[in-house]
Amino acid sequence: MEIQTLIRSDKELTSENIKEFLKENYPEKYKFLENWEELQGEFNVLKLGENEYLVVYKIPEREFEKELGIFQSVEEAMGAFLSTALEHGWEEVPKSYVIYHADFVEGGNKLIAAIKTEEGISTYDQLKLEEMMKKMVKYPRVVVYSSDVLTYIKDIYPDVQSKAYVIAREIAKETGSAPGLEELGKIYGVDTSNLEGKINLIEKLLQNPVKLPGGRKVNLKPYWYPLET
Repeated sequence: MEIQTLIRSDKELTSENIKEFLKENYPEKYKFLENWEELQGEFNVLKLGENEYLVVYKIPEREFEKELGIFQSVEEAMGAFLSTALEHGWEEVPKSYVIYHADFVEGGNKLIAAIKTEEGISTYDQLKLEEMMKKMVKYPRVVVYSSDVLTYIKDIYPDVQSKAYVIAREIAKETGSAPGLEELGKIYGVDTSNLEGKINLIEKLLQNPVKLPGGRKVNLKPYWYPLET
């Protein structure tokens, strides 16, 4: 299992000094590790910016066998570990994602949604959103272009906003604003008149550099980086 968190430091951080730095400067994040100190893992520290670091902590699955006196299975121990990690500012490193988009049709009276997984694209009407949600919850990241579409499912999937990688938001961080998905469709030569086209375009936008109007290009952070970046 791999968990990660984002921290800031004016001093140079490495895998050797990160634990002591967390103890002194991020006591809540450190306390979590201390509570599970019997699990032996290793740190990887990646510098993202001038004073911004991505900290990844990797624990082999076999380490969780040490918890079998408390938990009934390794899976249960890993689940408890991850739940506690989330409470202390860590998250599991996402290894997969689901792409989601939705549109109103028939004069704005009917909602049609679509997701794309390794199984392909599936579409759902507004009466089957819960069926769609049951598939989405299996993925640690939900990739969308605009945050607007999250509001359509937040009542049945309250955690979706905390899992969502919003591409338009990431573009705006770099350029100040983001174009509409249809405008990007023209640049990429993708038909965005239907949901399938929009879903496929969103997937293309995960590949850097992202092409923008006016010939501009921008590199976005990977979907698996901590969302607070």
